[in-house]
Formats: sequence, C-alpha cells, structure tokens
Amino acid sequence: MPTVNEKVLKKIEKKVSNKKDSHKMKKAERIDVSYFEGLSLEQVEDRKKNNLVNKKNLDNTKSYFKIFMNNICSFCNLLTIGLVVLLICIGAWDYTISSCIIFINIGIGIYQEIKAKKAVQKLTLLTQSSYEVIRQSTQYTISTDEIVLDDVIIIRAGQQIPIDGSILQGTLEVDESILTGENIPVKKELSDKLLSGSSVVSGEAIVRAERVGKDCYIEGITKIAQKISKPKSDIFKTLNELIKGLSAILVVLATLLLIAERVSTVSTWKDTIISVSSSMLGMIPVGMFLLTSTALASSVLRLSKKNALPQDLYSIEMLARVDTLLLDKTGTITDGKLEVTERFDISKPDINIEDIILTLDNENKDKKPTAQALNNYSKDGKVLQAKQALAFNSIRKYSAVTIEDKTYLLGAPDIICPNDEKVSAYCDLQSLKGRRTILLAECDFTIDDINLDRTRPIAIFALEEKIKDDVKETLKWFHDNDVDIKIISGDNPQTVSTIAQKSGVYNAEKYVNCSNISNEELNNLTESAAVFGRVSPEQKLRIVQDLQKKGHIVGMMGDGVNDVQSLKESDCSISFANANDAARNISRIVLLDNNFKSMPHIVEEGRRVIANVEKVSSLYIMKNLFVMFMTIVYAIMTIVNKTQSYPFDTKKMLLIEFFVIGVPTFCYALLPNTARIKGNFLRNILKSSIPSAISLIVSTGFILIISGSLDYTGIENISNYQISMATFALTMAGFFAVLVISMPPNKIRLSILGAMIVLSILAVLVDGVLPGELKGMFFDMQIITKHAVWIVLSTCIAAIINLTVKYISDKIDKKYGEKITDSYHNFVDKVKYSINKLLPKH
Repeated sequence: MPTVNEKVLKKIEKKVSNKKDSHKMKKAERIDVSYFEGLSLEQVEDRKKNNLVNKKNLDNTKSYFKIFMNNICSFCNLLTIGLVVLLICIGAWDYTISSCIIFINIGIGIYQEIKAKKAVQKLTLLTQSSYEVIRQSTQYTISTDEIVLDDVIIIRAGQQIPIDGSILQGTLEVDESILTGENIPVKKELSDKLLSGSSVVSGEAIVRAERVGKDCYIEGITKIAQKISKPKSDIFKTLNELIKGLSAILVVLATLLLIAERVSTVSTWKDTIISVSSSMLGMIPVGMFLLTSTALASSVLRLSKKNALPQDLYSIEMLARVDTLLLDKTGTITDGKLEVTERFDISKPDINIEDIILTLDNENKDKKPTAQALNNYSKDGKVLQAKQALAFNSIRKYSAVTIEDKTYLLGAPDIICPNDEKVSAYCDLQSLKGRRTILLAECDFTIDDINLDRTRPIAIFALEEKIKDDVKETLKWFHDNDVDIKIISGDNPQTVSTIAQKSGVYNAEKYVNCSNISNEELNNLTESAAVFGRVSPEQKLRIVQDLQKKGHIVGMMGDGVNDVQSLKESDCSISFANANDAARNISRIVLLDNNFKSMPHIVEEGRRVIANVEKVSSLYIMKNLFVMFMTIVYAIMTIVNKTQSYPFDTKKMLLIEFFVIGVPTFCYALLPNTARIKGNFLRNILKSSIPSAISLIVSTGFILIISGSLDYTGIENISNYQISMATFALTMAGFFAVLVISMPPNKIRLSILGAMIVLSILAVLVDGVLPGELKGMFFDMQIITKHAVWIVLSTCIAAIINLTVKYISDKIDKKYGEKITDSYHNFVDKVKYSINKLLPKH
C-alpha cells in the first residue's frame, strides 16, 4: 500500500519548525476536542488572534511589483531606453521617435496585466472550497482559510482534505496520488493520519485539524519541489531563447559596426553613435515580448468575462493546440440529474429492497447522482442495522453492506453478476434506450470474502438522464473545428454510445468495453474508438498517455476524484466550479458557470491569441534579420573602402518601424482567429520570417544596385537620395510581407494593411511640405514622383522571392522539420552543458 515518505515528512517538519508561524504552532496549547462538541467560539477567536489559521497563498498571479519589473526591466527594454537617452544626450533626439513606442507598449502591457490579475483574483475567490465544522456542538459552513488549529471538520467523499489531521470518527478511502504518485485508494480509520492535498474517494469522517496553513505537509512538498517547475509556455521559452540568441548576435554586430565606423574617414563620433544605436535598435525585438505578454494578458481578461478561470498562460497556449478532447458523459453532455424510470425484480430478498438501498446510503454517505436517484426512489423505506459496510469506488464499481447474515451489493451489473443471462439481456435492452442500469444483488459471504461468481441478482434499476439542450451544437463546433471528441465513462459502453449518438458525437457507434481488456488492446483502440465504457481511473490515465505518445495534444474535462490522475497528465485540464475539490484544484482551466457550451468560446480565445502571437513574432524577427544582414554588409564595406557608413538610421526606418511593424502587430495581436494551432512555435515563426527577410534584402539590394546607374542631375545629396529610395522599396516589400505572414487574408487584415499603406504615403507627403528646416527631415519626396517605377518593380521582385522561398521552406519543414528541430535542441543542450562546465561550481 503506497504511503507518504516518512523521511520526507520528517525533513519537512524540520524545515517548517524554523518558521515564525511554526514556532507559534509548536507553542500553541493543544485542545483535546470531542468529535460531537468541537472548539468553543472563544477558543476559535483565540486561535485566529494567534494566527493559527489555515491561510495559504491562493493568489497564483504575479505581484504588482513583479508586473512592473517584468514589463520595464527586461534586457531589451533597458537597452532601448539607454540608447534613447544616449541619442537625446548627443542632441540627436529626432532619431529616437521610432523607439518611443516602447513607452506606449510598456504602459499597455502593465495596464493589461493588472486588469487580468484583478479579474483572476476575483474569480479565484468564487472557486474557494467550503467545509462543515463543529464548533460549540453546532455545525457551521466556513471557507478553507477560516479553519483553525484543532477544529473538528466533517470530511466527505469528493472533497479535498484542507489540513493535516487525524480521524476522530468514521472511515474514509483516500487518494494520496498528489503526494505519493500512486493512484490506489488508502483506507483510513480511527486515529489514522490524513494529509492536506489528498482526496476523499469514499466515506465520511470527522477529523481534527492538527496542522494548518503553511505547516501542512503539502506546503512543505511544494517548497521542496520548487526546483522542479511545472511545464512552461512553449511561446515564452522560445521567445526567451530567441531574445538571448539575438542579444548575443547584437553585441557582436554592434562591436563590429563600431570598429567599422571608427575606421571610416567620414564618420564623426556623433555619426558613430547614431549609426551603432540605429543598428542596435533595429536588431532589438523590443515590441515582440511586450505584445506577446499583452496578448496573453488580454486573453486571460477575455476568458474571465466568459466565466472561465485560467490558472496560467501555459493552459491558454495548450488549449489552442488541443486536437483531442476527452469528456465524461455525466454532467458534460447530460445534465447529471438521474431518475429511476423502471425496476425489474429478479428475486425476492428476505428484507425490503427500499430498506437495503437506504441502509447502503446511510452507511456510505454517497452523494453521487446515482445514489441520490436511488434514495429518492426508496424514500418510503427505513434504515436497518448494518454490521459492516463498503463504500462505492470507481475501481471495483460497487458498494456493499452486511445486514443480518447476508451481504448486499449495489453497482455495475456486468461486474457484480457478469455471467447471468437474464441480467445481461435486460441491461442490453436498457442500454439501447440510453439508460443506465444498477444491480442490487446478495451473497452469503462477508464483505471481506465477497465472491462475485456466487452472487444472486435481486433487482435491476433503470435510470435515465437528460441530454443538455445545447450539447449538439457545441459538439458539432468541435467536429467542424478539427477537434476529435472522445467520451470516457464508468457506465455501460452501450448506454454511453447510445447517448453519445443522440448528442451528435462523431463515430459514437465505435465503442469499447474496458472492463475486460488488456492494456495492449486498449492502446490499439485509443485512436479509432470514440466511446470508452466501464473505464477505471488507471485506464483513463492510460488513454491520455497513449494518445499523447501517438502525437496528439490531449484536453481532458473531468469533475470527479477518479479524474484527478488523467487531468494532471493531460496537456490541458478543464473542470467545473461545481466539481469536487480535487478535480477543480488540479485543473488548469475552471468553468465557473458549469456550462459546457462555454468551451468553443474558450478554445477560440486560445487559438486567437497563439495564432496572433506567431504572426506578431514573425514580423519582428523579419525586421531583425534584415537589420543584421545590412549591419554585416555595411560594416564590411566601411572597413574596406573607409568612406561608407551604416545608412539605415532610425529616421529612415521610421516607415517600416511604425506602419509595417508597430501598428499592424498591435492590431493583429488582438484580432479573432479560430484555426487550430499546429506545428512547432519556433519553426512556424522562422517559416514566415526568413522568406520575408530575404525578400526585404533582395528588394533593397536591387534598388541600391539600380540607383548606381540613375541620373542625379539637380540632386544635392546623392547618397541620401539612394538610401531614401531603398527605404521606400523596403517599406513596400514589408507591406507584402505583412500580407503573406497574416495569411489567410480577411476584411479586417486587408483593411488594416490598406490603411497603413495610405498612411505611410501621407506621412511622406506631409514630411515633404513641412516648413523651413523641418522639410524633408525624414523622407525625400522626390523619389515618389521620379522613380516610382523602380520601387514598384522591386516590390514585385520581393513578392516573387517571398512566395518562392516560403514554398521551398514549407517543403523543407514538412520533410525535415522534426529532424532540424531535434538537431537544434541537441545543439542548444550541448552549448548549455559546455557553458555550465566552464562556470565555477559552488
């Protein structure tokens, strides 16, 4: 039997004993309470004054300080701000205009994250669990953080244990898998220890709180396990790696350009600072990370308005990638309310059937819908004296009670009487009608010696539940939007299949009975079957793992203790606010309105934010790659002929920075997008950004070469004229790149792109008519009228190059993408390993 590691427990006790609150706990006078009386109200107040309460940190969101620090004090932000300050100090303030958008981005990022934080905090309070305690011989219902040391708490099946304590009365079956990793229920009786975080599978008990708050065992486990972080967002992991890589390249290229500028005979120190700063600002993806954070924070805010509580950003990302969603029948596609529609008597027992049902309920305290329906049906019966009882759990699939000299079993017919033809025939008939069947049987054995081959059927109850009105529409949405639905239930597979077919589950006729199936057989059927009946908790977990091994991104919706392991293992776990504590607390997304109909909106939100982040990141990386290439080219040219200088200063790049990158990326980050996210995030970015960057380089290079043979009669500053021409070509090629990256085009995207083209032309016209020295400050208007043909031709060349290279890169990615990704990760791991070896060991 799995138990919590005693050595770990002692280690934790030693660690927490040094804390201030723990000293209070150790010095606190312990009260020997009775299970029927509990603490007095005066004792409770005294405990609260001494901070001996079950307060834990329920707020998983960032602190306000961390929000400000994360949005301001990143490497990219600090470097950008430093360069802006440097340019202002040397009197080159006009070169800082394009970079000042960073302050707008920082402000928006902070505002969105704070709004999202407040929304999540508000929703978290709504999901806080409540418990019944006995104080001064009276029962009170209180929240988790109101429990005090030595409180007497009533713990029931389906609840998560909120404190460390011991049983004063009653018996429980407890799932300690969150602590031990083992999914086998552990029986707990009088004086046995219970640990916070474990879940009650069956039974009811009165428990004394012996450790509360941060002294609980699970709190110590959390502290020790902090080194093993939960899965991080692939987006942020990729962006962090990109920014680290770009920062390293930036330092090398900036140094190279600085040397080149000082070698140049035409560059003053002011010119050098402007050139190097312009190059560095062009290589910093300053808006990319900020817009990603803003988009994700905005997503959390939108989800909160849909009554959905995401526990972290990773859950939003994985939700967008889910291609297989596992659902339970009861409470998801049906309303969960059961009613006994028929009873089929097979034999006459020695005592009244209604009496047996009520006695079973009285002994086992089962609050599940099936038990409640049977109790309502048997309300005219009476409770008898029981010698022994066994609570229902999802592994054995029956409960039992011994009355006088017989033991009565209630549960799954095919488990209790697997070989009885009359039972099987009746159950099959009810299954075709979509009804659930529960068998009452008897045997002459004690509970400890039950032999299922020698049970005798007494009666079969047929129960019916109503399909939710809107479930067909919801399930159709998932089918139409590339998500495979699979129903996993502990009920009869034929019954589940019938209900699933009525609900509109695709391929619902393909069902599997998991009660007598090997792991290998189950593995072979996980993809092809749509309905799994008589599933044990271990099999639920195996189905999730098998689908993941076959390359699927698995979402799991669950609301019971038997769902905890599979929820924990799934890529995105979803539960309801009215689910039991364990399932709700382990889930990454909680539906506060308990409405399955909300799911399409939530999945759409996840897809929207991730797809738009990919597009935003692609545009920034495109510009970074272009600037890096030009920095290398002009650094080499400057070193060779000593009369060159890096020409793409921040004023020349203003058009592409603002109209091609700045405004479109901000708009695209918030646009709707419902396509399921596929492929690796980094590969998706590079597939779009590399062809676009190459098209920008070719277009700009073409203009620079052509401009060498043009007639410059009447032109005073030929070099400035040529670079201005190249800048316009770069901007037009950039607009086409935006069109390709934002595929598939729609009215909104095309409208934004059209508006940016018009505004960029207006900006050039306005710059050309400014008064005095301000005229032509940023752009040279003559180019638009005199050499528009060459700019149009360069844009066409850029378009052809972009589409051609993208076609080739898509083919390469399809054939070799996985190998390239694996090689990349192996290379990164080797580099990290080499760096760690060089670092001094502490």
